[in-house]
Amino acid sequence: MKTLKRIIKNVIAILFAVLFLATSIAAKAQNPSYSHEELAFMPATQLIELYKQGVVSPVDVVNAQKAQWVKTNGTINATTFVHFDDALKLAKVSEKRYQKGTNRALEGITVGVKDEHHDKNWVVTFGSNVHKHDPGAEDADPIVAKLKEAGAIPMIQTTVPELYLNFVTSTKAWGTTRNPWNNEYAVGGSSGGSGAALAAGYCTIATGSDMGGSIRIPAAFNGVYGYKTTPGELHTGNPHSYFAASGPMARNFTDMTLMHNVIAGPGKYSTNVFKHQPLATEYENLEGVKIAYVGGMGIVEPTQEVEDAMQDAIKTLREAGAQVDVVKLNIGLTPDEIAHTISSLAIAGPMGGGFSAYEESIPEMTTYGGHFIAKSLKGEYTNKDLLQAELKVKEMYKNIVDQVYEKGYDIILTPTMPTSHIPADYDFTQGNLTVDGTEYPAFIGMQYTLPFNFLNWMPIVNAPAGISSEGMPIGMQIIGKPYETESVFKVAFNYNKLGIKLFQGKDMPVTK
Repeated sequence: MKTLKRIIKNVIAILFAVLFLATSIAAKAQNPSYSHEELAFMPATQLIELYKQGVVSPVDVVNAQKAQWVKTNGTINATTFVHFDDALKLAKVSEKRYQKGTNRALEGITVGVKDEHHDKNWVVTFGSNVHKHDPGAEDADPIVAKLKEAGAIPMIQTTVPELYLNFVTSTKAWGTTRNPWNNEYAVGGSSGGSGAALAAGYCTIATGSDMGGSIRIPAAFNGVYGYKTTPGELHTGNPHSYFAASGPMARNFTDMTLMHNVIAGPGKYSTNVFKHQPLATEYENLEGVKIAYVGGMGIVEPTQEVEDAMQDAIKTLREAGAQVDVVKLNIGLTPDEIAHTISSLAIAGPMGGGFSAYEESIPEMTTYGGHFIAKSLKGEYTNKDLLQAELKVKEMYKNIVDQVYEKGYDIILTPTMPTSHIPADYDFTQGNLTVDGTEYPAFIGMQYTLPFNFLNWMPIVNAPAGISSEGMPIGMQIIGKPYETESVFKVAFNYNKLGIKLFQGKDMPVTK
């Protein structure tokens, strides 16, 4: 009897051992080992699924993205302050939430936060020596608060041009931020550090804001998606500055949409924000959608490389079922008028009112920061200029309606910039820029984006359209009619599904 019991016991032990071995082999098959780089660049949607399965922990991703930062940020210089210790604590909380099944919409997803938005006790420097030693914020701003409530992990603060006044991110306070794709070139501005951090794998999603192209330009320079929201979608610190808005940035369309659905809608102190209806992450094809490709809009012509990339993107949209036609559009503004109009809207409005505080600080400011402060102090922009700017906005929209919408088109397609080949430390106050033998106006990076800040009611997604001969991403703007956001997202979804994908291993940025 004892012998029989011993045999049975041994058989059971063997069965358990076999079962454990089989389980281990199956687990190994289901739980592949990911490299730091793979985790750093992995989309939020994929990470969330792996977190749910227990295959990967948010702690792994924080460590992986920190490793990317250690490896390359000495060259890229995309951050002001980092918060890795706090991020690890939040990642451990997220890990437990997944284990308990109490995970939230963006649980464990890391965020790069533009040096404008902030968590509690964070210092916002505005990219300026003037503010580098300011006290920390008393509370998180509404956008970061919403992200944290959804389980996201604010991990780094990202660089900006001084007072957000340039489309290139280079300051006395923090130095020059360089593009991960080609370190000689710019990352854009003013959300330049956010774009670079996404391209370099320092975070999974990032915050941006857009007053003259400040989401779309960095998104284009860095090969990522960015959404310029419409007034009333997100909380804004300046309710009367209708031409400025915050928005999401990510390496693909779906992640951008997931983030937008979290941050959109009113916060506790929002005065002018609508209730948000979540946007879909998937749409049907583009059958019946009419798209007008309008090129340089009568402002300046894009380089041949940019035009070639746009033609490739047009082919992709046609494959998705859209009718895409070349349509002649002249918005009726010269490059100089565009620059003067945005200066009038900003400096003759609320922003200019705050510039008087910087009169004694001009010597310690970056050239372009001092340039705008000086103009404001001299009274170069008045309420008469503001009125003229408003009239220009009305004229421009009339031209768009008459030349595009009246012909039955739903969507406008343009390049985001005439060229991606703008030096990392470019200073527009020093004169015009020559690219590939062509002289462009000093505000070259904003010529195609600024008109749609004047018409900020028009939603826009930047999507990557190609790579230049210098290894730089080329971006395109998908522009909708006022407040028709779903039509823009439908086009962006279909393009993301069929179009160029820049973060697929072999094509990812390589820091020189």
